[in-house]
Order: sequence, then structure tokens, then C-alpha cells
Amino acid sequence: MNNILTQNTSSTPSDFLVKKPAYIFHHLMKCGGTSIVSILEKWFCMIYDYHLVVDVPDEYYKRRVCVENLTSDHCIVGHYHQDGMFVFQRYPEIITRQKEIKCFTFIRNPLNFFLSFYYYSREVGRMDKSLQEFINSNKNLMAYYLGCEEGNYKEVLDKYFFIGITEEIQNSMDILAGLIDKPKITVPFKNKSLKDDQVSLLIPEFIEKFRNENELDYNIYEYSKMKFSNAHSALDRVVS
Repeated sequence: MNNILTQNTSSTPSDFLVKKPAYIFHHLMKCGGTSIVSILEKWFCMIYDYHLVVDVPDEYYKRRVCVENLTSDHCIVGHYHQDGMFVFQRYPEIITRQKEIKCFTFIRNPLNFFLSFYYYSREVGRMDKSLQEFINSNKNLMAYYLGCEEGNYKEVLDKYFFIGITEEIQNSMDILAGLIDKPKITVPFKNKSLKDDQVSLLIPEFIEKFRNENELDYNIYEYSKMKFSNAHSALDRVVS
């Protein structure tokens, strides 16, 4: 992976970002990002900005993409999942130049997120706990990886120009395509983790307890769904 910007671009000298923006995809883990990136690769010249396990933090900080070199053909993608590396810290231009640099992400049902995170972590050898132990020892994981709290989660989410919903991934990508004037493409299913009989834990009482203990994540999910619905309605009005 590298962040070298191509010199081959369909943008013209008059096609500045203020007229046609560049994009940043905040690839929130286990929210369908691998499938989404496979579509973005057909739409954009991708710049991979992932923080790798072998990276020295200081070196990653220095490897920030220079947004002055972006064109409307580019889309930066990375995880941005810890303090100092959150997407709005790494690229404050999303806020200061929001008409020129637009950021989007995908959110999913918190329980589905926990399950996918757990089974993927176990699959790649990063998990030695049972599902019960993992859920009991982690609360509001999405909020943690988004870098938000109860008092500011709406403010954080409002910084994204679009938030897709993983459970509606095809519909979400179709809406995104309409918003950024790209062709609709069928989303492939990639990087799906296999589950085992531990999911038998998920009886109604367990799910209710999980929801109560992860209230912030559910608030984030519900607010994201509302924003998604509004984006859908707005696009429908433009099309009609």
C-alpha cells in the first residue's frame, strides 16, 4: 500500500476541488468496508492510508496524504480508529474545506458489529476469549472507534457528508453513487467471518441486556439510520 498520487487524471486545470470534491472513506472495521472498497476502486484512483500493525506511530503521522495534491479523481481510505489518528484529526480539512474534501463511512447494527469483530479477530488469531467474555469486557465499541462520546456523537456524525448502513449496503451504495455521480454497481460480499454455536447465546434476554449496556452504540446507529433516510429522501427529490 502507498499514498503516492497518480499524475494520470481526468480532471482539467479548471476542475478544482471546489467544483468537484475529492473523497475520504472512513473504513470502520467490520462494517462491509472490504466490499465497499472493491466498488470505490472502480470509481476512483484510491489512496490507501491504512495504519499497519508494523507501522511506527510517528511514521504513520508523517505519512499523511497532502490534500493539496488531490484531484476529484481521488479517494483516500483508512481505518482511523484511535486517538491521534481519528479521521477528523488526520484530515481536519474535512471540516475546514468541507465542500472540497468530503468524508463518508458505513455504520452497522451494534450487535452485528460485535459479532463480526469477534469472529474475525478469532479467525486471524487475535482473540482468545469466548464470545460471552468478549461482550462482557467491551462496551460501545463503535463509539470508541469513531472517537465519540454521549455528549458529542451527533456532532461527530454530522461531519460526514454521507453515512451508509451495512444492513442496507446495496441500497446505500446506490444512494452514494447518485450523490457523487457515479454508476451503480452490484456490491460483492467479501471478508465474511464464519460463526459457531456460540451464537446460541443470543436469546432475547441476552440481546436486551446487550442493548442496555451499549446504549451509546445504539444511539449512534439510530442517528445514522435517520441521516441515511434523510439522504435517501433528498436524493429522491433531486431525481424526481
